[in-house]
Amino acid sequence: MDERFHYDAVVKDIFQQDRPSLGDTLAAGRKVRGFLNPEFSVVEKRVADLLILLEGDTILHLDFQSNNHRDMAYREGFYGLMAARKYRCRVEQTVLYMGRAKMRMADRLDTGGIQVSYRLIDIREFDAETLLNSGRPGDYALALLARGGVGKLRQIVQKANKLPGPQRQRVLTQLAILSGLRGASERLTMEFRTMGISVEINENVFLKNIYDSAIAKGRAEGKAEGKAEGRAEGKAEGMTAILRELLEAKFGPLPKWAADRLRKATPAQAERWARRVLTASTLEAAVGKR
Repeated sequence: MDERFHYDAVVKDIFQQDRPSLGDTLAAGRKVRGFLNPEFSVVEKRVADLLILLEGDTILHLDFQSNNHRDMAYREGFYGLMAARKYRCRVEQTVLYMGRAKMRMADRLDTGGIQVSYRLIDIREFDAETLLNSGRPGDYALALLARGGVGKLRQIVQKANKLPGPQRQRVLTQLAILSGLRGASERLTMEFRTMGISVEINENVFLKNIYDSAIAKGRAEGKAEGKAEGRAEGKAEGMTAILRELLEAKFGPLPKWAADRLRKATPAQAERWARRVLTASTLEAAVGKR
């Protein structure tokens, strides 16, 4: 698994699994027919964020960015042509920017013989109150990133906390991760504590899928090799994968001391730290002092 955790991966999951109303807006009201395989085989495998097949045989390529990518136009040009070639459809492209800094990317590229253009939208163009009132849980975490979202943090958490079972855990986890994009991790931690909120990995579909995938891989390798330790290694890798993603999402790239501690952690330690990281305000509070 990639050592870096991308905020856009969480938002991609929200759009694909939770179908927020914001997705309907970006699709310009056209009915979604399905999601296409975003993998492209070239010299090295490339995977776009989302390829959505809309009515009228039009593909909407949605890209999610948490920073100002200096080569975004080249990236969009590459993926747009690859999608058109693979599926032989008209392709429209939208980049949804979610970063904290002011959006500075260009929405077009002109190399002379080749021209690229796409929609570039800052999520703060959308109002948090509108997303909260959509009635779709998939909009709740996105509302935190939208205009006025941080000011409505308590209202967002209250709505998420009223959701049933696994859906509640899912949205609370999304909020815990994405809060880092607005520097609101400490405020969110306080709201969680005030409301007595905790996020359990075993009850969270988003985290559990990562965990189960790594465990299954370890079991398969262990079975193939006839080694019971393969299963134990798979469990350890599953918990470590979750913990690393949560830590880097909230606190940024791990310093050497924290990475070393994570690498040596037992499955029980990793699970305990993963539960703690969602309400920890510092890296040391999550995995202990250096």
